[in-house]
Amino acid sequence: MLSSRRQRIVDLTLPIEGGMAGIPTVPFYSRYPVTVQAVTVIDEAQRAFLRAQGVDVAADAEARGVMNTVFTLNSHIGTHIDAPRHFVGEGAAVDEVPLEGLVVREAVVLDLSHKGPGAAITADDLAATGVRPAPGQIPVIKTLWTDRAWGTQELFWQQMIYLDPSVGGWIANHDVPAVAMDCFPEKAWWRVPMTPAERAINHKTWLGRGITMIQFLTNLAALGDHFTLIALPLRLRGMDGSPARVVGIAPAS
Repeated sequence: MLSSRRQRIVDLTLPIEGGMAGIPTVPFYSRYPVTVQAVTVIDEAQRAFLRAQGVDVAADAEARGVMNTVFTLNSHIGTHIDAPRHFVGEGAAVDEVPLEGLVVREAVVLDLSHKGPGAAITADDLAATGVRPAPGQIPVIKTLWTDRAWGTQELFWQQMIYLDPSVGGWIANHDVPAVAMDCFPEKAWWRVPMTPAERAINHKTWLGRGITMIQFLTNLAALGDHFTLIALPLRLRGMDGSPARVVGIAPAS
């Protein structure tokens, strides 16, 4: 473990804010939009301050001497963690995923940041990096796509870098507790033709083997090829996944 006196902590989490766009054409995301809104404020001065910062303040937010926020989220938007229950009917829920597989784990980076918009990443691409995750490590597939395109939602989804079905088995064969990425885990089915068998195939491969998925990281350029990863989902009892706060810890430069 890294010395606590010489650590550099990098936030790998996309910010949660109202209006975050999910996968296009999926009614789930439009039916349950993300909202993050102050519903009370301390006073009028704070109301003006928040609005000047671009913080969403409810039109009927009362000035009550205290600020309070209400938010609505779904479990698969922004930086999040998928538990087996997402695709395995009686699989482990997100509150049952062993934290020892997600907290203070050595992460090893497979750098595919040379891939262009819309590219597919294959098992051969992973092998060509020369990186072989050791048992117990968490492989991190780095494309820098979130850094390049998050916030420009049409570009983000329509030119998404994605993982070929061959990636699922390649990762699973390395005996890892989790896999992390900053791109989509399968073919972008909303724009790339595929067979029914290909749809969600990497989800099913990994979650079916108890490999937790950590999706849509950001800021991976700020870390090297190895770092300590901490990924914590909300403790949502019985649920399929959760937004997560994920950080990388590396020696101070």
